[in-house]
Amino acid sequence: MSEPSRSALVITFSQTGNTQQVAEAIGRGLRGRGVAVTSRDLPEARPEEVAEHDILGIGTPVFYYREPEPVKAFLARLPRARRKPAFTFITHGGNPVNTLRRMQKQLGARGYTVVNSFSCPGYDTYPMFFRVFRQWGRPNEQDLADAEAMGGRLPDECRWLTDEKRFATPKYPFVGGQMFVRSLVCRGGMMKRLFPALEVDPEVCTRCGECARTCPAGAITLDPTPTISDDCIWCYQCERICPVQAFRTDWTKLREKMGV
Repeated sequence: MSEPSRSALVITFSQTGNTQQVAEAIGRGLRGRGVAVTSRDLPEARPEEVAEHDILGIGTPVFYYREPEPVKAFLARLPRARRKPAFTFITHGGNPVNTLRRMQKQLGARGYTVVNSFSCPGYDTYPMFFRVFRQWGRPNEQDLADAEAMGGRLPDECRWLTDEKRFATPKYPFVGGQMFVRSLVCRGGMMKRLFPALEVDPEVCTRCGECARTCPAGAITLDPTPTISDDCIWCYQCERICPVQAFRTDWTKLREKMGV
């Protein structure tokens, strides 16, 4: 019987630290089984580095019922592999719908086999949900303990993938209905029509550049005040982290429409 894989690359897209906590917990579980873990934030991760490791882990929060566009784009750039073991993990404030199912399919298209996944609620900082849909205190100690336990199981599952011809990969039931429709609607140009525009008050903005540096999609440039391109993924990270609250975003109409 072969030894467990000894090297894992864990790539995490995390804006508020929720998903990063889960990544660190899974990493502890892997290290506890003697696996060397290399961690990368998604913006700094290089797809070609994946080939240098035995296991690939991908983690993300759920945006608008699906994986964010930067995560989807990264998966599409992964080097081709042949049944290379992978795992996925997500945090979500609402319903993740088919996020894990889609990520499994995207990884499979590049030759990676998902051996396990982890999902738990995470504190939602979305501006519209100021009063409702908050997952206070999540991930909590039990969530992180469960994530660490999953990390501890991964080496055996990766070995089984190699040794067992009929290794059973995870099955994610398809989620349809209203939530599925919402996941289709909240995409691309429709977002511009559904959600409030991000505008910057030039009298308040100090041109510090923090929004441009932290934008996960690289959609903000200083010209000299922030200018937002069509690459925006509508995460409103810029509004949340602006130290002087220079972004003007009117959520009133959408909140009234959704009754929040």
